[in-house]
Amino acid sequence: MKRIHVTSREEVLRILGAALPELRERYGVRRLALYGSFAHGQPGPESDVDLLVELERPLGLVFVDLVYDLERKLGRKVELLTFDTLKFNQEHPRYQEIALNIQRTLTNVETPTR
Repeated sequence: MKRIHVTSREEVLRILGAALPELRERYGVRRLALYGSFAHGQPGPESDVDLLVELERPLGLVFVDLVYDLERKLGRKVELLTFDTLKFNQEHPRYQEIALNIQRTLTNVETPTR
């Protein structure tokens, strides 16, 4: 099987959009969004894929399975944060700038329409 190695914002959004129904069913993903270098459209050869997720329920250690599943689908390392973490960081002066930078590039993943 050929290993996928995403190289563009469009590829990431297409692959994740197609996977969203499965991610909802398996992990309770309510919302998934891209930020960072891929969202900017300027990933480098070693760039990871930065994602935010909102979940229906806490996953515990299954959260790690979600990360591995996303990495397998994209062929890149994935940094996965929750929207709750983003909200927490917005409320604390030490992390506000980071949270603002994330919000500036945030792109929601959508299920493709047919």
